[in-house]
Formats: sequence, structure tokens, C-alpha cells
Amino acid sequence: MKQALFIFSLLYYSSFAFCQHSYVTSDGQTVPGTIENYREWSKNPTTVLFRDNSGTTITLTPQNCKSFTAGSDKYVSYNGTRILNTDNAMKSQSVQSNVLIRDSIHAFLRQIYQFNNYTLYKLFDKKRTNFYFSDTGDIKELEFYETIENKDIVPFNGYKSFFNDEFSNKNIPGLQQKINILSYKENDLINFLADVLNDKQHSSEKLRNKYPTEILIGIGANQNVATLENNGPYIFHRTSVTPSLEFALRIYNQRNFGKIFFQPSINAFSLLSDFTKAPAKVKAMVVTVNLGAGYMFVRKPDFSFYVDAAGALPVLFNFETQQGNNGKYVESHGPDDRITIHPEAGIIIKRNLNISVSYLLPIRLPFNSDIQYAYKLTQASLALRYAFIQGKK
Repeated sequence: MKQALFIFSLLYYSSFAFCQHSYVTSDGQTVPGTIENYREWSKNPTTVLFRDNSGTTITLTPQNCKSFTAGSDKYVSYNGTRILNTDNAMKSQSVQSNVLIRDSIHAFLRQIYQFNNYTLYKLFDKKRTNFYFSDTGDIKELEFYETIENKDIVPFNGYKSFFNDEFSNKNIPGLQQKINILSYKENDLINFLADVLNDKQHSSEKLRNKYPTEILIGIGANQNVATLENNGPYIFHRTSVTPSLEFALRIYNQRNFGKIFFQPSINAFSLLSDFTKAPAKVKAMVVTVNLGAGYMFVRKPDFSFYVDAAGALPVLFNFETQQGNNGKYVESHGPDDRITIHPEAGIIIKRNLNISVSYLLPIRLPFNSDIQYAYKLTQASLALRYAFIQGKK
């Protein structure tokens, strides 16, 4: 048992050795080490647990350090003010006064863009999102808030006036139009700065994505388990195996190491259930539209493991039923309940090869005949997909 704990501890701590972090002290000294609670925060942290290379642990706060770096993330300490009025009057329950309200804060600001001597920072917490800008080392808030007057949203766009003053003497073509259409959002602000500063490396959001979108194309093998039941004591089962074609997008969250993702997908397969003992048949072309979200429990360059759960809508084409041996199919027009759940688990090898198993929870479909049948279908699938990675670096 002690040996197992030792090996686990060795692997745990050695994993940090390949991901060196650092912080800058109040007097300007850089200290290398490891941020033990680092997880690519979506919301700005208020405290950070740091352990230097000698094993000494310190809790970093905006008051006791100038900045810290973790991976590709950099945070700077800020001692100043922030606007508390809401940045979204339609959804927020925070301050909606038409009087500018500020709060004095000590906070870590996350650097989201940097080019030459220009830097853009973001503060995001439970109160609202505030953006800050620096061009000479002094950090200034980009002011924005919304109020509601006579049921209309009235924005205070102080950040637009700031950018107009900042760049008006630089002879930037179409500057005023660029400022007029600018929104107080992270990607819009970054795109604006990249544009007016002629920063070609960051000119598109695609190239900036740390976790780019994937286009998945694949084939699958489906085990279709169908059940036919009448009002009497008879229940008929039929299992068949059919191929399917699949197309999906996997869109990763750009924080939390890209472990959270959204996955819309479409798969198509041919359905044929032949209940010889009934006798009865069902046939259709089924296109299942899935909209789901998932989580990468393991995410590494060569191997990942994930689970996904999706809402599924099987859409039927040429759905026909046959009762008896007369060889005639009846096209179904009756109501049916087809929305269901489609859980999935899978592995990713070398970033591009995806292997997944999934299960389509039961769907009930109408069966038109002289006998009142209830038809139900479930499906288990094994799929092989290839991921085309957009903007892959």
C-alpha cells in the first residue's frame, strides 16, 4: 500500500514538473514553481495556491504579488476600480441605475490579448464582465454598462470614446465605422484591436482558438432492437444490424483545458424489422439529429476519453408498415413520440481517430394495421470517425 501511494505521489508531482509556472513578487523577483489549483479558470481567481521549486507553499493574492503565469495564461494584479452597473440589462439582476457606480477592488486580471505595447485584460466573476486596456503600463477600465428606460435598453459606451481618442491620430482607414459597430465582448474587442493594430497573427478567431473545432465524419454499425406488442399477451422482438453514416461537429470550450464541448451531429441508417411470427414488417430511412454536450475526463495529445449526452430527434423517411403476408406496406401518418436521449462514450487516439459507443433510448413509432400494435425501437452503436481539425497548429 505504501509503495502504491509513493508511486502515485511521484507521478502526481512529476506531472507538474513539465508545466512550469511562475509568479512575480511585489519587488519584481520571478519565482518558478507550480500553481497547484490551476485549471484554466473561466472566472478570475481570487487566490492562487503556489508552490515553489523548494517545496514552499504560498497563497497568492492581488495584494502580495504583481502577476503570475500558468501555461499560456497570464494574470496581473490590479488595484483600482470597476463599474458595477450591469453589462446586460435584459438578463442581469445587478445594478441598473443610469448613474455610474464604481467599486474599489483588488483583483487578478487575465490577459486576453497583447501586441507590441498594447494589452487587453478581462475580469469575469459573479457580478459582471469588465475589460481593461493598457498601452503604457497603466491599466484603464474600458467603461460600459446598460440601463433600461421606457422599456428600451440604453447603453453607456465609454469604451468607444476611449478607443476613438486612443487611435484617432493613427490614420486608420474606417476607424469610426469599426468603433461604431464594436461590441463589448471578448472576441469582438480582440478582433478590433488586431484589425486596427494590423496584427495579422491574431486577425482571425480561428487561429486564436487554443482548442479548435473538429469536423467528424465516420461510419457506424448499429444493433437495432425492435419490439412489437399488441393489446393481447403477445410481444415480438426482432434484432438487426445495419450500417450508418455520421457527421458531427465538436466545439470545445476555450477554458477548463477544453474539457467541456458541444457536439451537434447527424447520422443516417436504413431500418428493417421483420417480425416473422406476427407476421409484420417495418421499414424506413432514419436520420437522427442530435444536440449534445460532453466532458473529456482524460484529455492528452495522444489519448482522450469522453462522455456525451444528447437530445435526439429521429426523423423518418418513407416509414411504412406491413401486417400479414399480403406484401402491401402502409405509409404511416399517425402521431408519434420520437424525441429521446442519446448517451455516448468514446476515446480519441492521436487527436484524429475517434471510436465511440452509444445507445439510443427507446422511441415509440406508430404501426398502422387492423391490429393495434405498439412498435418500439432501441439502438446500440459502434462508430469509427475521423476528425478534421480546423485551424490546427
